[in-house]
Amino acid sequence: MTVDQCDELAKALREHAAQLPHGSERENLLQLAEDYRVLADMKRMVLRKVN
Repeated sequence: MTVDQCDELAKALREHAAQLPHGSERENLLQLAEDYRVLADMKRMVLRKVN
């Protein structure tokens, strides 16, 4: 996945989670969104170091 794809997926997951009632499914989606955001940040860091 590219950095942009990770960012887009994180955004979509947060938007979907916002539509759900509070509970474990919502929390799982929010955690997954955070994980993809972190992955995007790590990919950005690698790209800066490579270039």
